[in-house]
Amino acid sequence: MAYEFHYRRRIFWQDTDMAGIIHFTNYFRFMEEVELEFLFSLGLDSLKIAREYNVWRPRVAAQCDFKKTVTFGDELDVHLWVVRKGRSSIHYEIAFNHDGQEVAHGRLSVACVSRDAAGKMSATPIPPILDEALQVAPFAEVQE
Repeated sequence: MAYEFHYRRRIFWQDTDMAGIIHFTNYFRFMEEVELEFLFSLGLDSLKIAREYNVWRPRVAAQCDFKKTVTFGDELDVHLWVVRKGRSSIHYEIAFNHDGQEVAHGRLSVACVSRDAAGKMSATPIPPILDEALQVAPFAEVQE
């Protein structure tokens, strides 16, 4: 398993604002999208994990720095790195590149929680199937 994952995404009209530039909120959607594609590439299904292990993965922190504009029809090279894994959390760095230049850089922190019968959530360890998939990866901080 690679700790770095690459994903290409075309920018569609619905991703842009009235000027034809990616609307800033969509970078946050793209971060979740690349995380799910990364997990699919490992043969993991987030919803199946949630249902089978009662482990849900809400985002507890998300940040994105915007550096250059990207417009309708452009393609992004999206690079995801797993930079840290705790007992019940996973931390990602995500670089968005266009024409060989970084246009945005995001960070995403995901917590693992379980829900009791009343719906109350509490921290829980990363489920074994996900933990094992991520054990193989060397975890190192991404240099900006």
